[in-house]
Amino acid sequence: MLKNQKNKYAMYNAVIAHLEKNSSKYTDNEEFINHRDSFKSLAESIESKEDERNKATSGKTKDKLAKREKVTIFALGVAGAICAYAKKSGFMTVAESTKLTKSKLNSFRDNVLLIELKSIREKADQYSDAISKYGFPAEKIEEFVNSILQYSNALRAKANSGAVRKGATKSLKTLFKETDIMLDSIDRLMENYRDTHKEFYDGYKASRVIKNLGIRHNPEEEPVNPEVPVQTPGEGS
Repeated sequence: MLKNQKNKYAMYNAVIAHLEKNSSKYTDNEEFINHRDSFKSLAESIESKEDERNKATSGKTKDKLAKREKVTIFALGVAGAICAYAKKSGFMTVAESTKLTKSKLNSFRDNVLLIELKSIREKADQYSDAISKYGFPAEKIEEFVNSILQYSNALRAKANSGAVRKGATKSLKTLFKETDIMLDSIDRLMENYRDTHKEFYDGYKASRVIKNLGIRHNPEEEPVNPEVPVQTPGEGS
């Protein structure tokens, strides 16, 4: 969630807690109960969607980076063997194309690196018999091919998780709007209790305020910003 969404969500929970604690005040108001339950259900949907959004990319980036590092090191070994063989055999164009460094491979974007890896793999297949004498027999080349596949799969998983996260973010925005609409209706229904249950009404108004929760960098630090009440009606989500 965005910071303003987190602050608003905290307000939703405060309102729910207050309404449930004082449920005896409106047992005879069927629509008030229905509105409260719908509001609570929407708030729970926000929590569920945020959990989905967080889990979408959890670990995917770290896994992709690990797979990239592994295949990069492997590629340097294979390319080095091809380069050495090509120079010895006088295939200078091949030697030049496989004269790679780790910094050069690290500078490539993921999709460009994948193209380079596939090019190295094709050359390894072409000169498989020759480079077997340079420490890369068929089984080690197969291991290199599997390493490329693992990296490619990690890229695909990260891309898919990004799409899920983006979709969940859009859904969150819609859920906040729907929850605000429901909360606005509860605001109207609360007017029935302004005089008859003043303590209940005042407590609701107090819980209905969005507070800037600030940012805490570590447990010992105070929040950067103190709690600043901000009225919510009309505020966008």
